[in-house]
Amino acid sequence: MGAATLPTRALVQDAALKAFAVAHLPAVEEGLAAAVRGLGLAEPAPRLQHAVLDAVDPNGGEAHRWRPLLVLAAADACGTAPHHALNAAVAIELTHTASLVLDDLPCMDDAPLRRGRPATHCQVGTASAILIAVGLLGRAVELLGRSPGNVAQLSSEWGAAVGLPGMAGGQAMDLRDRAGEVLNGDARRLYRRKTTALAAFAARAGGLVAGAPSVLLDALGRFGHHLGWAYQLRDDVADIEEDGRIVAIEQTAARRARSAACVR
Repeated sequence: MGAATLPTRALVQDAALKAFAVAHLPAVEEGLAAAVRGLGLAEPAPRLQHAVLDAVDPNGGEAHRWRPLLVLAAADACGTAPHHALNAAVAIELTHTASLVLDDLPCMDDAPLRRGRPATHCQVGTASAILIAVGLLGRAVELLGRSPGNVAQLSSEWGAAVGLPGMAGGQAMDLRDRAGEVLNGDARRLYRRKTTALAAFAARAGGLVAGAPSVLLDALGRFGHHLGWAYQLRDDVADIEEDGRIVAIEQTAARRARSAACVR
């Protein structure tokens, strides 16, 4: 077999990632469904139950579920069967979902849509959306508390990732940025933690469940941080491309309108 027919290292790694996702994504989806069922909203508050399910996005696919898959992959890399880290993986996806619900609020990004569907606050109102986000965060802590490994450290690091040193602080900096402030130094670094804090914790969580040593946990955290920032940059590029397409469509429509006016 010639060298040209051999798969490249990148393709081999991509195939391995795909195989890992295919093998473990069903367990993540079932874990998320069970976590939502465990909230007990179906009978007393079916409208809220529907909104929670829609926010969690059942069968979201590997593109949306890379954070819980990162937890499982980190546990696997540290020598522990991935299913041992499932509670932590689901907890991180619920945390991410809560952050999206909050991001979309009128006082934040004021987004009417999420993944092509009405945002949670557009379905149940702002107050209920906030309560859903709080409820999802509470459920996440429950699941972390049931995880094997160092539960105290898991909970402590989760709090730092979600709180003002992490995602919440990053969102605060994002609001300053949107208001036209120039972010430099520590403010800019905190801004990045809106995305990177949870990704770094996801990688470390798999290691914590596996009982990995601190040097390995630090390496996992750095990997998660850089992965989270790379994801954010790619997401920003996609937004810019989408904005460019919208502007092009608007410009084309304006040109056609001018041409029609000239003809008349």
